[in-house]
This record gives sequence, C-alpha cells and structure tokens, in this order.
Amino acid sequence: MQGERQEVRIARANVPELVTKELALACVGGRRRFRLSSNFLPMMGFVPGERHSVEVPPGMDGMLLKLSGDAGAIKVYERQYHNRRHNNPFETVVEVANQRVLDAAIPAYTERVHLTLQHGQIVVRPLANRTFSIRRSMRGCTELDAMVAMTAGVDVRCLADCGFRIDSILEYRPQEARDLTDLTETGALNVLANSSPRVLFNEDITRVNWDRVKGAMADGPPIAVLHVSLQCDDFSKAKGRALKAAATEDLSTSRDLVYDALRMIETIQPASVIVENVPGFAESGEGALLKVKLQRWGYHVQDGKLQAGAFGGLTKRERYYLVASVWPGFEMPQASGSRRQAWASIEDLVGQCRDVSHTTSVQEGLKSGRIRLLRPGDALAPTILKSQGRQTKDSVYIAMPDGRYLLPTLQMQMRLNGIGDDFDLGCVSQAVGSEIVGQSIDVEMHRALAASVHAHISRNVGAHVAVGVSAVPGSPAGMRSPRR
Repeated sequence: MQGERQEVRIARANVPELVTKELALACVGGRRRFRLSSNFLPMMGFVPGERHSVEVPPGMDGMLLKLSGDAGAIKVYERQYHNRRHNNPFETVVEVANQRVLDAAIPAYTERVHLTLQHGQIVVRPLANRTFSIRRSMRGCTELDAMVAMTAGVDVRCLADCGFRIDSILEYRPQEARDLTDLTETGALNVLANSSPRVLFNEDITRVNWDRVKGAMADGPPIAVLHVSLQCDDFSKAKGRALKAAATEDLSTSRDLVYDALRMIETIQPASVIVENVPGFAESGEGALLKVKLQRWGYHVQDGKLQAGAFGGLTKRERYYLVASVWPGFEMPQASGSRRQAWASIEDLVGQCRDVSHTTSVQEGLKSGRIRLLRPGDALAPTILKSQGRQTKDSVYIAMPDGRYLLPTLQMQMRLNGIGDDFDLGCVSQAVGSEIVGQSIDVEMHRALAASVHAHISRNVGAHVAVGVSAVPGSPAGMRSPRR
C-alpha cells in the first residue's frame, strides 16, 4: 500500500551436490501416495512448473524421477500458504500417485523410503520394514530358536525346557579385581555342560565385533527369542549409592550395557526379546531408553515385575522382565497360585550346613541389620545374591532355635532357586558355582515367563508341538524336563 514500507526478505542457501532424506509413504483412502514436499527440490532443478518422468528401471529396487522438459508426465508444483512461512522459503512438491508404478517400484509392506536427490533426478528406494522382514523370516519355522547372552546356563536350561532350541550363546565372565586366575571361560563352560548350542561366542559384549557375529549367524536359523540378562549390580539396592558413583568414575559400572544390548538386538534381528534385571532397572533412565528404542524399531513392548513366590518359587526374589515382540498381544504370565514352603523343601539338607556363628561376617551382619536370615518354618527364603559364597554380611544364613547360624550349602542354594540336582556345575569351582546360582533366575518364575513367550510366538508363527513340564526324577526342587 502507498505510504507503507514492504519488507522484503531474501533467502540464500548453498547448493550441495547430493542430498539424502527418509520419508514415510502416505496412504489416502487405501491408496498409497509418494509425496515429497521439500526446500531442497528447487536446488536440484525441480522448480514449480517443471515436468518430470517416473521410471522403474529394470533390476532396480525403487523408482527414478527425472526432469524431462515438456515430455514429463508429472508437473512440479509449489505449496501455497496464506501466511508466508519463512522457515520453508523454497518449499516445492513432487507427487506420484499412480498405483501401478508404486506397486512395481515399492513393496506393499514398505512404510518408509530413502531418497537421493541430485540435480535433475531423484532416486526413491524402499527401506526395509524391520518387523515385517522378521515376521516373514519366521514363517514355516518348525523350531523356535533362541540366542542367549550373558548367561551361565540356568536360564538357558529353562528356555530349553519350555520348548526353545538353543542355537547360540554369547557369554564372557568379566575378570574381577579379586580373581586370582582367569575365570573368563567359566560361565561358557557351564553353559556347555548343560546345553548344546550351535555357536558359542566367548567374547565381551562391550567389545565383540558385531559384523563378525552377524557373519557367524548368517547360516543359522532365524532367532525367535533373544534372551539378555544384563548385569544388575548398578541397579540393585544391595549396592550402596557411593559404590555406584565410584563405579561410574572408574568405569567399572555396568549401566552402559544397555547400549551393547541394543546393538546386539539390531544385529541379530530377533522376533522377540526377553530382558531380565532387578526391579530398580524399571525406574532407571537406561530402562526407559531400552523400551523407547525397541518401540521405535517396531517392537510391541510389555514389561512388569514378577515375584518368585507367586509362581511356586521358594524365595522372595523379585525380578523385572521386559518382553518385546514383533507381534502384538503378548501378556505377562499370571501368578500360578502354587505355594511351596521353603523350609520344608530344604530341611533334609540342614545337617550338611556348616556352623558359622563365630565369623565376623555373621556378627557384622547382625550388628548392621543387613544379615538375611532363613528360620525353621519360613514359607519363603531371602533372595540369594551373587556374593553368597563369600560369606558377606548380606549373605543368607539359617538362624537355628539354639542360637547357631548355619551357612547354606551350594545344593541348598540351588534348591531354593528351583534349580534341580541334575544341573551340572562340575566344570567350575564351588566358589564360582555359588556365584552362578546366586545371580541366576528363579526357575519357577522364569519358566512361567518363558512358556508364555513360547506360546505367544507359536500362536503367530503356526502350529508347534505343545510342551508340558514335569519334574526331573530325583530332583525335588525341580529343574524341569520337557514333555512333548
């Protein structure tokens, strides 16, 4: 208008040789549509009014848009806004809605495409739909194969007893400051004593080369479930705040293992994932990161805290479980209602226990209140920790009516965790065996979770042999044997 100064803004931008983008495909009324609305189009010659062709070159996965002058079938146009948007000064639009062309160039299951823009042409390629590809790989599988990471064998046996075939293991026991000898192979040896995996990676999950893992797994079956037991020390109430802070400072913390677990999941591409940890993991930033990333990758995630006693276990062990699946509909197992008495289950072994009433650890545990006591008649025992065999003030002791304090035997620890007498610890020392048992899962609770995952996958993949569970003869606390 006369007498008013009109503000003119000039936008400037350097033009690169190549621009890449990712884009979601649109779907309108059941019809797919490729639409690119971008400031980069005019930089590559796709200015409003120009015309371009759409080709599906032989042997190419995708389609090619090329500027073609008046011969082009499709016109480039410009978006119009009532109020000029200064953040999009060059915004221009190209669109392909021809269903025949789209069907020939881009598979029907594709959700996103990758774009390469150069002057005069745009290459559009379909991006792999992660979950669709995994679901497709599982079609017709007659076995549900499992890969287990960070395990010393108890959860491996549990998965096998629930119908999974153990394909591969990644296990490496980190060397600790207190270790006088090399113990890095102990967990792996114990796995081999109790299962028969096709592949064993005795490598540190934080250092393993994932390209080599992928190569080694290439000739194997698709993985129905990846089971990961992340080290729990830095999420446990048993470790003090000062010690956790010190571990972060000296880099001995295990909090960053979530990153390595995600790299493993990205490499293996399993149909489902089971992660177990202490309850504190659920409220941690690392736990939130794991859930969000799995959901971004297209997994359906369910998680919750389970208590051993609610599933017929003998201890107060509580565990956080996360289950991620490429299929929706998984539900955490419901409490079985089965109740067994801890004391009645181990009373026959009490005579083999050593009197440790005089030890400093017992006296310090009593004084500090950190001692964990099992008394005659108790329905549930305290949770056994990895440090049990070292007789710390946090260890579980039996408080006898006559004032004595007894140290549970390794066999008693196994029985309290539901690990049958047939579980072979012959490859490791008593001290390492106690560590394996102390940091293992509760078998009854874990079996309920694993059986629920097996049933969930089976419903989505097809008919599988039903797996029942019966107690192993001579194993009163029972690791189970499969019944087909």
